[in-house]
Amino acid sequence: MRILKRLWLPALVGGYVLLALSVSVGKHGLLNLWPLLQEQRALEARAFDLSRENQDFRDRLEQVTKDDEFFEKVLREELTFVKKGEVVYIFRGSSETDDP
Repeated sequence: MRILKRLWLPALVGGYVLLALSVSVGKHGLLNLWPLLQEQRALEARAFDLSRENQDFRDRLEQVTKDDEFFEKVLREELTFVKKGEVVYIFRGSSETDDP
């Protein structure tokens, strides 16, 4: 009985030390938590950027479907469409026609 009375405090302290080591260094410990938090922040930033880009695409789509002049501008500039009867002149050395 005397041995139990003398050893309960060191056993309790040893248990707390093992628990603290497990919490800080273990597989799911605090040292493993830091890289996961950094990865989460990076993924949240990427999700925010993608959400903003998605909204930009939605705005542009809405503008193309509602504004005929903008639609024509997109067709002419990005898809190189021309109206019937128009003549397109392409000059050598033009930066718009040169592909890198």
